[in-house]
Amino acid sequence: MKNIILVFLVFCFMLIPIAGFSNELLVLIGDKSQSSKRWQQEVLPEYNTHNPGQNLPVKIVPVKGNLFPEWFAKALDDGRAGEILGTPTFLIWDSKEKKEVGRIEGYTQKSRFFSQLTEAVDLVKQGQHPGKREGSGGHRDEGSGGDQRKDEGSGNKNNIMDHIYKTPEEAKKASQMLGLGGEIHTHETADGIIYMPGSTM
Repeated sequence: MKNIILVFLVFCFMLIPIAGFSNELLVLIGDKSQSSKRWQQEVLPEYNTHNPGQNLPVKIVPVKGNLFPEWFAKALDDGRAGEILGTPTFLIWDSKEKKEVGRIEGYTQKSRFFSQLTEAVDLVKQGQHPGKREGSGGHRDEGSGGDQRKDEGSGNKNNIMDHIYKTPEEAKKASQMLGLGGEIHTHETADGIIYMPGSTM
């Protein structure tokens, strides 16, 4: 009888973290995004075998140009999700409150993705909002936030979002100027590839 009670108590304690963390990972996948396709090929098949993928179910949200599924467009309009500047974008989504609680933008490699996701989930559990973007601002085309950011920006050229380039050489030069060691990353947009300083967003 004591063994049955002990097993029951252990089982109940195992359920507590799952019940307290009812989030899912929304993966906004662009229909023309090469980085989105690479994530689907490299990460998705084994996502559930990695921590935190075992406790954070994934839900693919297709993005076609500037069109979102209706429920997600409403979340953007209501301010429950921040602006989407490119794909892939990974949102830690509170499925009870129906709102974004954390995000990762862009994809470069599998190991880095899992490292970023683990860190983001830990921050969410501490009540923080990693990668938070203010306002919905809509979504024009994949990675098309550059012109909008330039109009709205403060003019501070140390803001990495002010640095979107058409060639890798320009992005490398800006990366060095910003002290990022010449590292760059890319985003596939409806108009082609854009280059940005830094290893990833």
